[in-house]
Amino acid sequence: MKTLLLLLVIMSAVMSPADLHAEEVATPARVVSLKDAINLALKNNLEIKTTGFQSEIAKTDLTLIKGELFPKISSTVGVGPINGKKGNYAGFVDQSTWGAEWIGSIEAKIPLFVWGRGNDLSKAANLNIEINKLDQTKKQNEIILKLKEAYYGWQYAMSLMDFVSDTHKDLESAVKALEDNKKGKKEDLLRLEVFKYQVEEKKIEIAKSVKLAQMGVAFYIGETLMLDPANAVANERQWIEMDPRELKEFAYYLDLMNRSTPDLLKVGYGIEAKSSLLTSEQKATRPVFGALLKYDYAQTNQRTAQNNPFIYDTYNHSSVAAGVGLTWDIDFGVGKSKQDKLVLEIAELKSKQLFAEEGLKVLLNKSYMEVEEAQMRAETLKKAYKSAKKWLTNIETSVGLGLTPAKDIIDAYTTRALVFKDYYESLYRYQMSWAHLSEAAGVEVDPLLK
Repeated sequence: MKTLLLLLVIMSAVMSPADLHAEEVATPARVVSLKDAINLALKNNLEIKTTGFQSEIAKTDLTLIKGELFPKISSTVGVGPINGKKGNYAGFVDQSTWGAEWIGSIEAKIPLFVWGRGNDLSKAANLNIEINKLDQTKKQNEIILKLKEAYYGWQYAMSLMDFVSDTHKDLESAVKALEDNKKGKKEDLLRLEVFKYQVEEKKIEIAKSVKLAQMGVAFYIGETLMLDPANAVANERQWIEMDPRELKEFAYYLDLMNRSTPDLLKVGYGIEAKSSLLTSEQKATRPVFGALLKYDYAQTNQRTAQNNPFIYDTYNHSSVAAGVGLTWDIDFGVGKSKQDKLVLEIAELKSKQLFAEEGLKVLLNKSYMEVEEAQMRAETLKKAYKSAKKWLTNIETSVGLGLTPAKDIIDAYTTRALVFKDYYESLYRYQMSWAHLSEAAGVEVDPLLK
């Protein structure tokens, strides 16, 4: 009896919202399949939406590049007071007047040839955008894995609820049979009644976990208003099942991993982006060929305009200058420091790439073997489950005839609970092994969800 109760405690603990989030509500409004739930999560989950902003933020770097390499234009316009003076370079006379002086200037520096730095910087920026998109893909994979844990755990828990409910009914029948049997021992009857109420208490606890679990599933798909029955969702099945799939050769999943895993792709994009930045920094040490355009203007009626072209009139003039030339910034080691830093960062990323390729391959191999193991274990435990069920059927027949003591009844239910727990846990592990294989491959590989 203690063993059975311990199993009930363990399996009900498995259904906590942080892990499995399972079971159904009494009157579900609508049925949501796992495939539908995944689509809803990708559309509505707030964690995924939050991560998506990072790629939009990264796009602003493209505008920053334009500001660095496109023409730079500066302008000044203003007005100020000035006193009156009449004359020329030879002499002048003060006037007892005041007026306004208008000034303005426009200066434009136009890079014409920057050694292709714009392409290098744009490539790095676009790769950074892709890296941030991969962060969102990684978050999507994480949420999908959590959703699968919740959804399959929900089915596992409903199987547990079904078992506990049936056990409670059977114990009620056994108690009634012993009550009807006048020759039965009082101790056997009391022992069964205690066991029945303990199972009933576990059923209440599981029912609460069921509702919390349903809310957990709803949270991942972005539907958190579970207090309103109209927003409730129901699992497509009342218990967990085997759902056999075809497991392809390991090389198939390895190829998918190399082409799809976000962490691996991020390292590759990072190396390309850093290499483009390094090339840009190396080109930044070269002179830039460009054009210069400048217009300067000033006007006031308080000073005599000097019309002599060989005299610069500060107060009345209008001039335009244009030309081409070279600019060369010498920074005494700042640029070299940036280059050295990028070289080291590239070396670091290449080292991480080698580590990631081997590490992720090991994780994929582990997930692949777990699928094979989970399937074989489930098939083996299914036989034990059928035998335990036959044993319990024989016990129930004896109970009806009043020939079975309470100890034998409890032993039969305890053994069934052990087998039940192992079998349905193996089904849950089998379903989750496919979920972990998809996560390791970086893309959905479950044939039932494609």
